[in-house]
Formats: sequence, structure tokens, C-alpha cells
Amino acid sequence: MTRDELKAAFDEQCPVIHGGITYQRISALISRREPGKRRAFLQAELMDRTGRSVTIADPDRIERSGSNAEI
Repeated sequence: MTRDELKAAFDEQCPVIHGGITYQRISALISRREPGKRRAFLQAELMDRTGRSVTIADPDRIERSGSNAEI
């Protein structure tokens, strides 16, 4: 996903797919910076189906689910 697609999916709280698993929604967008590096990088926090755990994922490996139905 691009930054804009990621932000839209986050705002819409729609289901997303990462590694073949469908997640309930993107629960957070995280900007991180490695020591000694000037540029920050973005990661997404994905809420699982039960709402009890999250996965931190690279946005390049996330896609919007075809369905906007609640999971």
C-alpha cells in the first residue's frame, strides 16, 4: 500500500490482508527512526480478528481486503 492508501484504510477502519491473513483493521500508523539515520520509516499496527493482539507490518506487504464487512 502507498502512504495515501494506508491512511485511507486507517481512517475507514476497513479490513486488510497481510501474509494471507485478514486483519480487522489498521489500529495505528507508526513512524520509526533508526539511530544514525535521517529518514523515518512507516509501519502499520494490524488488529487481529479477536481484537486482542496486534501485528506490526511493512505497508508494502499489506493490501485492502475486498470486503468492508465486519470480521
